[in-house]
Amino acid sequence: MSATQAKLQPKAKFIDFQALKQKIKITDAMPLLGLTPSQFNDQMRSGCPACKSGGDRALVITASKNVFYCFASGEGGDVIALTSHIKGMAMKDAAAFLAERFQQEPAPIQPPPVATVPSNSSPKKNEAGQPKLLNPLTYLQPEHPLVQALGISPETCIHFGAGYAPKGIMRGRLAIPIHDAAGTLIAYCGYALAGESPTLSFPNGFSPHDVIFNANKVQEGPITLLRDPLQVMKVSEAGIDNAVSFLTAMVSGQQLEVLASLMDQRQCEYLEMH
Repeated sequence: MSATQAKLQPKAKFIDFQALKQKIKITDAMPLLGLTPSQFNDQMRSGCPACKSGGDRALVITASKNVFYCFASGEGGDVIALTSHIKGMAMKDAAAFLAERFQQEPAPIQPPPVATVPSNSSPKKNEAGQPKLLNPLTYLQPEHPLVQALGISPETCIHFGAGYAPKGIMRGRLAIPIHDAAGTLIAYCGYALAGESPTLSFPNGFSPHDVIFNANKVQEGPITLLRDPLQVMKVSEAGIDNAVSFLTAMVSGQQLEVLASLMDQRQCEYLEMH
């Protein structure tokens, strides 16, 4: 290409992703993507036309939060991510596709705010009356690149109190807080970031068979059982809040009894597993 031709080429325009997501509701984009999901409580469900697997409930759209999650692929996100997933486009192409269809004016991209983990110096009193309580770790890094590579946003890490551990017994792992059903912080587990074994590590003396992850946040209604804490964190970004996981690969009858008791206490009428 000559210098003259290069000058005649139109300059690439930036699209303000944040403004685009605020303007376009995920439900408005569904007809463009050929999606006709069925309403199910506060969510909509359908098969995923991109994955063509996972059944007719694999794709979850939570209109109130303007997000989606695909159980078949393990991907989720906003309206731009949904368009990218269904159309098989790069994110920038998906944004351009939506901007053109909804006539969104391009604008410079604003840098995202730097996220930090909030500290809490006021420990809670637990039901067992233990004199020494566990305080939240204040040095975790939710914005660390290795954590974001797992598909977890800094905002989600902050919501769960998780982050990359640069020191301590969870050093080099994603440190995820574990609470009992009453909401008391009882331990941290470490999720492998570079294929280490085991995938989940625990402090000495902690029994992972006795706890159901995210049980403290379970409310009345359907409950979703997932394979591990990381997936629970991922689906929360898609508005699936009533989700839990065991902390072990093999599940005992006692663990199932604990889950059944939790469902009875919180009035969860049925369980969906993925």
